Amino acid sequence: MKGQFNSPVNLPGDIRDPVPVAGPLVQVDPQADFATVVCVLVQGDMDAPPGTPGEPPVWVEGTGTWKKGQNNWSGTVSRDGRVIGENGVSRALVPGAARGIAIAVAVTEEEPAADGRIVPPRIDTITWCVNIELS
Repeated sequence: MKGQFNSPVNLPGDIRDPVPVAGPLVQVDPQADFATVVCVLVQGDMDAPPGTPGEPPVWVEGTGTWKKGQNNWSGTVSRDGRVIGENGVSRALVPGAARGIAIAVAVTEEEPAADGRIVPPRIDTITWCVNIELS
């Protein structure tokens, strides 16, 4: 499998509304009918040197799905997220640079072995982490 985020990601006007996310999910096992995607968006400078002033990063999470015959997965994340290292403080995503991180999981049924033994289902996964733009 190969996964990606479409960019830019359009933020809704109301921070209570979910943020739609989507992107290509291709080269999925042809026997897979369905995949579940767990995704996270992280916004903020995680590479700033210690002691550098600025806002700590915020992260939001959500889920999506892909179905056989589709070239794209789609889902939603929350607009309001947790501030990393701030013990429960929350903040909303704003327009600007972010990272999109996701994992897709597809489960496929295997044919019985030649000797009749049952073969357990196969689980295929892929993780991706890419730069995206929030607008």
